[in-house]
Amino acid sequence: MFNYNEWLMKSIYNSYDTRELIERIDLLDENSKTLEGNLTAEMLYRQMLIELDIAFGKQDIKVSGLKKTLSKLFRNQFIKNALTQESHDYYYRKHPKELNIFELKLELIQKINRLGNQGKHAIMKMHHPFWGKMTYTDWDKFVWNYLDNHLKQFGV
Repeated sequence: MFNYNEWLMKSIYNSYDTRELIERIDLLDENSKTLEGNLTAEMLYRQMLIELDIAFGKQDIKVSGLKKTLSKLFRNQFIKNALTQESHDYYYRKHPKELNIFELKLELIQKINRLGNQGKHAIMKMHHPFWGKMTYTDWDKFVWNYLDNHLKQFGV
């Protein structure tokens, strides 16, 4: 049966939709901060690169037992609701290699392009250390909502 809402949803697996994300990311510079001033563009790039590296099977993170249990209980609500809280509040993040802000931005754009070009085939890990078992649809919603939510916080 045709689902109109799914048809309207943006997708990280669609190169047209990922182009929109990249255009919004291009509007950010080294001085960009969220409207509340809590997050810088560099922090966003670093956080998103870690999430994408998890999906690509290149990064792992440590999660405490209690937080892992809570994440399993509320996983669908968090992913569905665009992760309104910073996920770094929930688990320890390792930082990707030290790059300057321009290199981080370029790497993020390349990885978003990878998703748009390769689609589901870009996802190499179906288990997130915090969220648990993920489907391709979960990864799609999670990555799209996470980035879209933060870009809106930057006013782009």
